[in-house]
Amino acid sequence: MQCALQEKDKPNSTTMNGSPGSTGMGEQMGVKIEPAEAESLSVSGSSGILTPINPYTCVKPISPEQEELINRLVSFQCEFEQPSEEDLKRITNQPMEGESPSDYSFRHITEITILTVQLIVEFSKRLPGFNELLREDQITLLKACSSEVMMLRMARKYDVQSDSIIFANNQSYTRDSYSVAGMGDTIEDLLRFCRQMYAMRVNNAEYALLTAIVIFSERPNLLESRKVEKLQEIYLKTLKAYVDNRRRPKSCTIFAKLLSVLTELRTLGNQNSEMCLNLKFKNKKLPLFLAEIWDVVP
Repeated sequence: MQCALQEKDKPNSTTMNGSPGSTGMGEQMGVKIEPAEAESLSVSGSSGILTPINPYTCVKPISPEQEELINRLVSFQCEFEQPSEEDLKRITNQPMEGESPSDYSFRHITEITILTVQLIVEFSKRLPGFNELLREDQITLLKACSSEVMMLRMARKYDVQSDSIIFANNQSYTRDSYSVAGMGDTIEDLLRFCRQMYAMRVNNAEYALLTAIVIFSERPNLLESRKVEKLQEIYLKTLKAYVDNRRRPKSCTIFAKLLSVLTELRTLGNQNSEMCLNLKFKNKKLPLFLAEIWDVVP
């Protein structure tokens, strides 16, 4: 299975100093630490002499456990990147007889979305700690996170040249595609989010960790919310260690920006819910699978 279409989405994007020609999964997905990029001056002792010091000596290196966790997440992300060829063949690429362009575009997008959400569910089930949760909490997390994780996946598939999102069938979907389908209410905010993630040069490992953090977020009606919070802390600390070691000298700023993404995803997720609820006013109806996972009352 191919991982992702763009160079920035390939597994070796998690290798900071590796070459594209590296072989072996371990080399491709290993977390390598960049050398310090700058030094600063410090007053040494009572002499008042300025001596150069490395400002990153206090940065805690990524632990072997964190490195293993990152590699596993990137591997799962790659494994559940694309639907199978069999699933893609089931998607209708031509309008049915008498079907309007709007209805066809809506059906096509929702069929692709179903496959995407199914991949999100499979990815979530592989996350270390997920299967330790109560089944009720697993369902709560999956229903709450699926639209937000879908936005992250779209950002990974963003094509800056055409200002569009490349779907799993390799087709480019622009703002016009969404507007024709009657789903143009939120596309501007989504594309702006995609541009932001592109500008931040978020790589495969950071996307995978952000996805896990979103999945293990606090949600209403969790039975063991403290357990979910502790799991999220593991992924937050791993992301912090990764950014501290990779994003020098602006690691603190980058980490803060990555955390702000979580708030933006909540906003986009809420917009998606509102759009789904308003579809009935446009004589459109979500497929049952999406209606159930997003709690859209028919």
